[in-house]
Formats: sequence, structure tokens, C-alpha cells
Amino acid sequence: MRKVKKFAIFMSIILLFTTIVSVLPAGAAFTPKFALNSEGVYMVNTDTDIVVVSKNAHKKMYPASTTKIMTALVAFENIKNFDSYVLMSYDAYNEFGSNPNLDGVSNADILPTQTNITYWDLLYSLMVCSACESANLLAYNIGGRNIDNFVNMMNAKAKEIGCKNTHFSNPHGLFEEDNYTTPYDLYLITKYAIDNYPRFIEICDTYSYEMPPNEKNPDGYLITQTNQLMKSTSEYYYEGVHGVKTGSIDRYYYPDENGDYSWDRYEYGSRALVTTAERDGFHYIIVSLNAPYFNEDGTDTETQLAFTDHIKLYDWAFKEFDYTLVVKKNEQIMQADVDKGKDADKVGLIATEDFYTLLPKSLDMSTIQMLRPTVEMLEAPVEKGVQLGELELKLNGETLTKLPLVTEKSIELDMTEYYKEKLMQTVERPEFIWIVILLCVLIILLIITSSIRKAHDRKIAEMNRRRRINMAPQKKSSKNNIRRKY
Repeated sequence: MRKVKKFAIFMSIILLFTTIVSVLPAGAAFTPKFALNSEGVYMVNTDTDIVVVSKNAHKKMYPASTTKIMTALVAFENIKNFDSYVLMSYDAYNEFGSNPNLDGVSNADILPTQTNITYWDLLYSLMVCSACESANLLAYNIGGRNIDNFVNMMNAKAKEIGCKNTHFSNPHGLFEEDNYTTPYDLYLITKYAIDNYPRFIEICDTYSYEMPPNEKNPDGYLITQTNQLMKSTSEYYYEGVHGVKTGSIDRYYYPDENGDYSWDRYEYGSRALVTTAERDGFHYIIVSLNAPYFNEDGTDTETQLAFTDHIKLYDWAFKEFDYTLVVKKNEQIMQADVDKGKDADKVGLIATEDFYTLLPKSLDMSTIQMLRPTVEMLEAPVEKGVQLGELELKLNGETLTKLPLVTEKSIELDMTEYYKEKLMQTVERPEFIWIVILLCVLIILLIITSSIRKAHDRKIAEMNRRRRINMAPQKKSSKNNIRRKY
């Protein structure tokens, strides 16, 4: 991809991203305020992996020459020496013209008798001018001189990437009923190629390429880009667009019950388009499939509705969307109850990082759902920074992210409350009640026993006293001892 000027806003966004929490793939799709001509559209902001637009994303449609994105991907993964010359074969040409779907195909004027064509030449002609013979030559050479082997490799790679509704039947994308994909699957293929092979997008972003000379062009010749959004002289030129691939089928010809084709039996075709674009640090990928090629009455041939769809979408996205701070670092999201906390019965739960995401500038922030976790009452002491669940942010039914929530501060244990509770717990235990009853019974028994013993002791003492009195000798009175008064 060509280098672009780094604007000041781009640098500020990079700084913001140092604290952005990763967003879950898929995200929330939005609805633009204009009609889209393409039947299927999938648009993603690649800085955040947020889906901006999703229309029939998983519906099977014909990819036309955008099939060549997968052809290029498999080629990049299997070519060992890109500068080596390829083996030419008429097997790469023989199918063309065999039925209406294979007639008048796009090509790069590569002759089957040439010996000076490298893998680089095939890749550039494949992606720049959509050369169908280049697709077959790549498949023939990489597939062990067997194009079907290469197609099997394409399908295996699609499955590996995660495509669930894709099947390729050829490497060039010319119409066959079992050559289909979806906007979402084609996005996965394109994103994989861009992320893993920098030279891939460099080729896709090439406006013109000089091909080696041959008998028809002894001085060599230029091939040019089919993507009108990249041509500065085109009315559809759009600054910041880079590649990726156009796809066009004028008519779909279907065979009859005998497998024969007729020029009179067809349906109007469609346009497919995959592009990337960047401005001011914002990056997008758009996949669109099945844009009308003809009007229903067959007039206005070669309409360019795929290009106008991409222009409208990019204009809308670059104007409408911005990176928005949704949750601040250390922002208190909720509170949790705390039992026996010293001077506090609640503790705040806070976010650990800033969370930025791509949102429309006009979006009412209250439409973002904050699904807070359910937290049971905490027992003091509580430590600071302990994670207690996650905050889930949702928009339009899709999860934006999940943020960990941690305790805002430490809370000490109130020892008075602690012992009071322990005492109450002890008192309320059934065993304690029975012990108290038993103790009361014992005390009563002790009191009764003590009373009985004391009464008994008093009785014995009284009896002993009387016995001593009774047993004591009586003193006799004596007249001599009586004093008389005179």
C-alpha cells in the first residue's frame, strides 16, 4: 500500500490507542441513511475490527473476479521463487470460449508460447487487470500441472480461515453455479491476505504494470487497473482507496437439462467489489457483492453502482465516525455491599482502563447498554484492586467489549462488629440454647440441693443442740447457799 502523509490527528489517535481496550470481533453494525445498490455488503473498521455495515453478510452470492483474491492468497503461500519463470501450457487456455460464460474473458495478452513470464508477472496481471489466463497459469503451475488440485487448495484454505459459506470451482471467478461466497467470507479472505502478505496489497494498489514482451507486443506493454476508484482520471476516483479487486459478470448463462448453453438463455449479471481506504488514520475494508450490472429493462448497460456504493459508504464513514471515550479509567461503574466494614458499608467497582471505540458522532450514548455483573455482599476486610466480574457493553444487540471491574479501595474489618456478630451467631446456635437450659437446670438443682443440705444441716444442728441440753447434769439447790436477809 502506498505511503500516505501522517496527519496530526493520526498521531493523536495512535496515542489514544495506547490505552484502548481490545474490542471483540464483529461489534455493532450501523445503518447508513442512504440506500445501497449491492445486495450484500460488509464494511469493517480495521483499526478496531468493528463492523460498520452488514447487509446480507452470510448470503451466498457469485464473487466473479474477486475470486482471484483467494487465487493470489494460495499463490503467495505456495510459491518458493517469485522470480522464476512459469511453465506455460495450453491447458490454461483451452476452457475459454467453450460456453457463453467463458467467452470474451478479461486477459493480459499473455501467449501460451511465452517463456519469459515470472510468477510476479502472473500475480500483477491477475490483480491489476484481472487476467483470467494468469489465474489458470498460477493454478496449473502451483497445482502440480493440475488446475483442479489448485482449486482444492483454495477450498481448503477458505475452510482454514473460517469461511463457512464459500466454495470455489475455478481460480478466475468466471460464472459457475458452485463458485460462490458471502460478503463476510470474502472479507475474511481479504483481511487474511492483507495481514499476512504485505506484497499482496502492494500489488492490488498498483495502477499500471509493464508486462514482458511477446510476439504481439515485442516492446512490452502496460496493463492498467480495473478499479475506477483508483484512477485519477475517472469520475469515480476516490482519494485514499487502495485495491483490492473488482469483479464483473455481464450475464449468467445456465445450461439446459442436457448441459447445453444458449446465448438466448441468461439472467442479467452483477458487479462485485472489494476495496480498502484510509484517511486521517482511519482504515476500512468494504466487500460488496451482486450490485446490478443492467437495469431490469436491460438499459444503461455497464452501470457502476458498486463504485457508487463504496464512495457513499466511505464518505459517510469518514464524516460520521470517530473514536469515542465510552468508559474512563478509574470511573466508578457500580457499588458492592460490604459486611462489617469499618466506617463503610459499600465499596466502588471501577474500570481498569480507558475504553475507546468507533462510534457515530451523532449517536446517543445512552443507547449503549452497560450490563453490570451481579456481586454478592462482600465480607470485610476488602483489598483494593480485586476483580469482581466484568462490565459488558452492548450496542444494537452486539457486544462491544467486556471490561474487568476491580475494587476501588481497601476496607478494614470492624472488630467490634465482628465480635458482636460472632457472639450473636453463638447465641443463636441450637447447641448454645441447650447448654444454657442445661446450665439453668444444674443451677436450679444446685440451689435446691444447697437449700436441702442447709435445711438438713440446721435440723441436725438443732437436734444436736437439744441432745446436748438433755444430756447435761442437773445442779441441786442447797438451802445453805440461800442467803437469808435479816
